Amino acid sequence: MSLQPERAKAQPDGVMAFMPFYFERFCWTTRGWPTEARWAYLILLCEQYTTGHLPADPKVLERLSPGTVEHWELIEPKIPICEDGYRRNDRCSEHREKSLGIANRRREAARIAALAKHSRMPHACETDASRRVSGSGSGSGSGSGIGSEISQTHLLNGDAVERGSVSGNSETGRRRLRMPDGALDRLWNLFPRRVGKARTLALLDRAIREYATEQDLDDLDDAVEVFREHIVRMAHQYRSTEQQYIPHPATWIHQKRYLDPVPEDTR
Repeated sequence: MSLQPERAKAQPDGVMAFMPFYFERFCWTTRGWPTEARWAYLILLCEQYTTGHLPADPKVLERLSPGTVEHWELIEPKIPICEDGYRRNDRCSEHREKSLGIANRRREAARIAALAKHSRMPHACETDASRRVSGSGSGSGSGSGIGSEISQTHLLNGDAVERGSVSGNSETGRRRLRMPDGALDRLWNLFPRRVGKARTLALLDRAIREYATEQDLDDLDDAVEVFREHIVRMAHQYRSTEQQYIPHPATWIHQKRYLDPVPEDTR
């Protein structure tokens, strides 16, 4: 009896995420077992993770993992028979379902990304097949094809999301607010230690815009005023500190030290 067809039937695409293995838990649940019994059990777990189930007959399991029959009294309680007649380890089944879900989501995200890229091809270079995908061929209404739907999505952390649903400064998200003239330079002059101006202004610009987005502000004036107060307090905090011990402005912004509790003597 060949077990290869079973593997192919259980997983036709042959693609699986990695198998998680919790070494400490495995050692604890098999504490006191002979090495051969542990090894045979581990191989059976790998087989179940691949196919989704194990045969009920111990003799067939012995072919999968030699040593199983010899240590059957230890191994059998770990892989009980389920209602469908196959043996399964419950925890292994849970991890397999999670991994299959991850693999399916990644596969779907890749498919959507490929279709989105295909739909953005120049019309002069499109083939008949690409026209059918993008919905620009004959017999399809304007914007009614697959490509017209896919072109409205993009990928974020491996998942497909609708355009315009992500806040930020991109063309598809929140509009880019205009920084008040000279605001960054005025904030720069408030720092008690002015080192690394270019990097500081870049970080400050990003921090102010992030704050404006979080607070859903229509302009940056209020956000600039908030950061002005932060910097003034910071300058007051280090008013008696030697220059070498005052943090660089870029470091202070990058580490978001303006979110630290305000010392009593600087309030």
